[in-house]
Amino acid sequence: MKPSFWPTGPRRLTQKIARQLLPERSLTSNKTTFGNVAICAGHPGFWGAGVLSSEAAFRIGAGYVTWASTTPPVEELKNHPEVLTATLAEVAKNPKIQAFVVGPGLGVGGPTLELIENLRQRSEPVLLDADAITTVAQAKIASLPRHWILTPHTGEMSRLLGVSSQEIEQDRFAAVAMAQQKYGCVVLLKGRHTLVANRKTCQIIMSGNPALAKAGTGDVLSGFIGGLLAQGLSPIKAASLGAYIHGALADEWVSEGQDVASLVASDLIRILPEYLRNLRLGRK
Repeated sequence: MKPSFWPTGPRRLTQKIARQLLPERSLTSNKTTFGNVAICAGHPGFWGAGVLSSEAAFRIGAGYVTWASTTPPVEELKNHPEVLTATLAEVAKNPKIQAFVVGPGLGVGGPTLELIENLRQRSEPVLLDADAITTVAQAKIASLPRHWILTPHTGEMSRLLGVSSQEIEQDRFAAVAMAQQKYGCVVLLKGRHTLVANRKTCQIIMSGNPALAKAGTGDVLSGFIGGLLAQGLSPIKAASLGAYIHGALADEWVSEGQDVASLVASDLIRILPEYLRNLRLGRK
């Protein structure tokens, strides 16, 4: 399958386009204007994934963030009192949620699979990452709603498509096109020049570097995209903008003189506010 799968061919998503995609902040807006995103993440030994995703969603602009797991992660949020908590069962039925992030550190199968099936009954966008992607592959789920997002790295894409990681890296355009056709939703393939595709378009993300090759950076990306979904961006725009900002923060880290090996996931959240302001004002 060739890049011509998309009617207009792949398009490069640059800084200029990213600035145009940023949600506006009206003087008359309030917290409800910017939505409530549910971060369904974490279990014992992996609570940090939920912390990173929740904080990232807030920092990117969501009005509310609700962190849900099999048990409410109250102890893990002592330093993040702004984050609401719930169980997976509670959040799946909460009519106030505008977007869902499912998977970071949540565990494979069991409650994760049950949550995925329950969320099919809702109309809000859902991002599936990490353990949720593996759950989809193991359960042999054939298709997903069009407004959902899958965010695999190469290894996860290998499980989704049943082909080797080497084959995927040989033709990343073909891989993301095959996954999009198989599952029917937006697909974000992580890696050098991350690709984001739906039925009509494929965006080539023109940011990022190997500084992102660290545990937890994918959890931050999921939080960014979830927070943008809560603010009303479409799945393709939220995934593309979130991926661009995620990569640009790593580029900023290196350009400011930090070593490429030194970045950790929480650094992305820490340097986001200044980067966002500069991007919004056209300084980036």
